[in-house]
Amino acid sequence: METSAISATGLPIVDRIKQIALNMQDYDRLLDVVTHPHNDLQIGNERISPWNVASLSHGIPGICMLYAELHAHFPEEGWDQKGHHYLSILVQHIAREGMHSPSLFSGAAGIGLATVCLSQNGQLYGKFIQRIHDYLLIHVPVMLDNARTGGVRSGDYDVIEGLSGIAAYLLWFRQDEQIRPLLEQVVDYLIELAQPIRWGHQSIPGWHIPAAHQFSESESQQYPDGNFNLGLSHGIPGPLLVLCKAWQQGVRRANQLEAIRDMGAFVIRFASTDQQGHLFWKGCIGMDEFQQGRAHEQTEFRRDAWCYGSPGVCVALWHAGEVLARTEWKQLALDTFQHTLEEIHHIYSPTFCHGFAGIAQIASQFQQWSGSPSMQTHIDRIKHTMMEHDNPQYVFGFCNLEHFEHRGMTAVQYTGLLDGTTGTALTLLHLELGQRTPWQQAFLL
Repeated sequence: METSAISATGLPIVDRIKQIALNMQDYDRLLDVVTHPHNDLQIGNERISPWNVASLSHGIPGICMLYAELHAHFPEEGWDQKGHHYLSILVQHIAREGMHSPSLFSGAAGIGLATVCLSQNGQLYGKFIQRIHDYLLIHVPVMLDNARTGGVRSGDYDVIEGLSGIAAYLLWFRQDEQIRPLLEQVVDYLIELAQPIRWGHQSIPGWHIPAAHQFSESESQQYPDGNFNLGLSHGIPGPLLVLCKAWQQGVRRANQLEAIRDMGAFVIRFASTDQQGHLFWKGCIGMDEFQQGRAHEQTEFRRDAWCYGSPGVCVALWHAGEVLARTEWKQLALDTFQHTLEEIHHIYSPTFCHGFAGIAQIASQFQQWSGSPSMQTHIDRIKHTMMEHDNPQYVFGFCNLEHFEHRGMTAVQYTGLLDGTTGTALTLLHLELGQRTPWQQAFLL
């Protein structure tokens, strides 16, 4: 891999990542930074701190992943002890507060994945991982029952909070005799999403999200007849990617290929086209667009990220093309992603979810899959862009840039995997040194 010389601090990139990781080792100091009111989200009149001790998105599990990856590359430097320290804090928190969700980014599956990363290829923490599995074996069937009643919510099936994210974790244990039946139940549910349902006098895809189940009141008003979410994080590309990964890894269920075909065809059919004639994907397809059989030409907002837009969708379509032996789907995914890299829309932050780290990680995957000679040039450019965001005035180097309704674009100091420093740092380590632990499993990459 190409290696860029130095960061903005004058250190080589890997040394700078180590320095940031050392700055995270003092938990009290870390809490002072991440719980500062400046980082709070404002929802209506309420201010909420996104820090959540036990969540992969905004808590300790992401920090554990960073220390695990550093230990895998530098086993003599004591990073495993730092990871163990934070895992101990996490275990103590769970002993007091319990676990409240099976999900990947805010619950048990994410804690499990972080522990797997720290486990040194399964040698450590077996009892704690079994505790997590016992929790999932009880609570995921309840989640499945709830998901089958009352209309679909994205949180039923999505990667962030839903069953696709949980499946991403369960796939790691697909040979486990306890976990395999549970994984198959989850895959069966994701296949069921592809079964048509009745809506008035017509048949529509089963992953339709009714107006009552939108994320906000404003979205419910915008989509009075519901919509179809096209983001990898919250939409149907997530289940599509899980079904493909499961098939490739030997988890094969009835009607799985048909579901992959129908989901993939839907995503392609409802792609938008930009002024240069290139495809891209917006966030949602409304019922009026579905009835017309195509996306509207006018798009209010386009973002090119892992979570929403072409990068994440192209990953799902590439895998669908692999599973179905549809070379044209793979080529469409590669071409679209390459065009996206030439003009990236509405990405400002170095972080993973809707930042440059996610795009760089996907580019690294496409380089591996396709052997495209131009991909390394794009990767190097994005890596340099990420490093331009490294600011030594911040304790953890990289900030997440978010647009707040009353503050505009604001730099906030998060450490979580989703939109914090750890996702940024892990991506940079991967681009510089390769990957040693399965942290990418969280993003289905």
